[in-house]
Amino acid sequence: MPASPRFEDTTVLVTGAAGALGSELVRGFAAEGARVAATARDLADAGVLADELGADRVLPVALDVTRAEQWAAAVATAEERFGPVGVLVNNAARLIPGTTESLTEEQLEAVIATNVFGAWHGVRAVAPSMRRRGGGSIVNVNSIAGLRAAPGLMAYSTSKWALRGLTRAAAAELAPDAIRVNAIHPGIIDTPLARDPDTGAELVPVDRHAIPRMASSAEIARYVLFLASGEAAFSTGTELVADGGFLLGPVEHAAA
Repeated sequence: MPASPRFEDTTVLVTGAAGALGSELVRGFAAEGARVAATARDLADAGVLADELGADRVLPVALDVTRAEQWAAAVATAEERFGPVGVLVNNAARLIPGTTESLTEEQLEAVIATNVFGAWHGVRAVAPSMRRRGGGSIVNVNSIAGLRAAPGLMAYSTSKWALRGLTRAAAAELAPDAIRVNAIHPGIIDTPLARDPDTGAELVPVDRHAIPRMASSAEIARYVLFLASGEAAFSTGTELVADGGFLLGPVEHAAA
């Protein structure tokens, strides 16, 4: 007898659902039986996924993750339609390039508002819903920029290091409620943001990574689904790294 889908009858809320990784997450959860609240700033963007996967599986929800009141409304909408939230994926992120000296205060605040406050608002908003359900799982999408200095991405790196602290503190605080909180640190993902818009060339060369390629959004989504699922039931406060060996440093590959 085939195994039941890992997220059968589970309400999942995904932020940043209109992006490359976000849309793969929505597809992955829906394929495994979940009912997904797909959130995005623009409701029309999230609506594309409902059209693709069916309104019985995907509920488009407008959400600016920096606004606490919109979080409350999004969770209430998901509960009313599908039931208490069992999984939250804090995937929405913002990146503004700049060095310590070149960034403006407004730019730093804008990145932290999405990447740190957005995740914090999310945890706060879903925790009561998960308690009503009897437990749940939160996955914060972090980055290799939260594990290693990222010159020229000062605001982004700062926010991702802060997200590590949020993940661990929330994991400890919510453990008595059977709510797990974990994070994934992806390496370079093959999305339009990773390539020159004119030439299509990689903005960050990966030929000297231990695994000399970029990750696909689909394979990173599979890591997130694992952390969210019962297969990772013994993990909380965990940081799963999927970076193709980036943190190992340059590797000389044999000539073809």
